Amino acid sequence: MATCPISPHRCNHRARAAAHRAMAMAALASNSSARVRYRRYHAHMRQAHVLALAADRLGQDAPWEVNA
Repeated sequence: MATCPISPHRCNHRARAAAHRAMAMAALASNSSARVRYRRYHAHMRQAHVLALAADRLGQDAPWEVNA
């Protein structure tokens, strides 16, 4: 298992956001009505956005992180 060089909380948020993006794409391909597919897609994308913002917020507080 890879370890996060920055902050374990930030990597956890990034990983969860990526997982929600994958679930959003899977929701579009599911065998459901269009309404259900889009509702699930948007719910997962909202959650991914929230997690990405939380990762960015936590990343800005880390003094050892260097943005190149």
